[in-house]
Amino acid sequence: MAGQSLIQKAKASPWLDGAARIAAWPVLAARYRQAEREAAARRCGAPDPRYQWMLEWKNRFAGQRCFVVATGPSLRAEDLDRIRGAHAFSMNSCLLAWDKTAWRPDFYMIQDRYVYDRLAPLLTGEAGQQLPEVWVSGQIAAARPVPQRFRPFPLHELDHKMFHPCGYGTFRFSEDCYSCICDGYSVTFSALQMACYMGFREICLLGCDCNYNQPKTHFLPYGYRDPKAAVMGDKMLAGHAAFRRFAEARGVRVLNCTRGGMLEVYPRVPLEQLI
Repeated sequence: MAGQSLIQKAKASPWLDGAARIAAWPVLAARYRQAEREAAARRCGAPDPRYQWMLEWKNRFAGQRCFVVATGPSLRAEDLDRIRGAHAFSMNSCLLAWDKTAWRPDFYMIQDRYVYDRLAPLLTGEAGQQLPEVWVSGQIAAARPVPQRFRPFPLHELDHKMFHPCGYGTFRFSEDCYSCICDGYSVTFSALQMACYMGFREICLLGCDCNYNQPKTHFLPYGYRDPKAAVMGDKMLAGHAAFRRFAEARGVRVLNCTRGGMLEVYPRVPLEQLI
């Protein structure tokens, strides 16, 4: 864990972070090429036992509505109570809310190894037992001892680990989540891609503030703050602009039910009006 702490500290410094990514370029480029090859093989029908569970979810909810519940500071426990009974994805620290609401998401996703390390005692304990489906990135499943019922998904980190002198790297999304789920700098994008893959045609975002430049960055704090929080909001806004184009091209409508926040890419609809 000490090594991880040093890495996190280095990420907080643009100079150290940039130098480390430049030095690691050959390794990161090799990982990128390997991820591309594996995704292409699955896309062409190659069986991959790690991820074949995903095939049973394809288009299972064709034409239906779902919620993707992020963990931004605007989220309220009463919002969660309002969407009880609706199909819902959530992520990361949502399981800290169990003592405040009877709501539970149908599908829970987590992909950041540092976030997983913080939440693992809860996620692998009683709180996690209340989650019907727990989906973790292949990176977590490969690096951490996860319970057998946790299912890995093929997260493709694209070129997001590499050094970019300007911009944020590639934004692209996958309509075949068995082949890969593309990173968008937030697990929210993984949930959005899975929602499309599973056939949902209206996706309602809740608690997706995209604003990290404030003292409170999450609905319920859990002791972790992204060392690059100052730029994460801008990255996520750019990602959502790209995702809207992806969704619209596939006939998927995305609505933003978040209270406040900085995300103006999608039409806003008050949750009270929607439910």
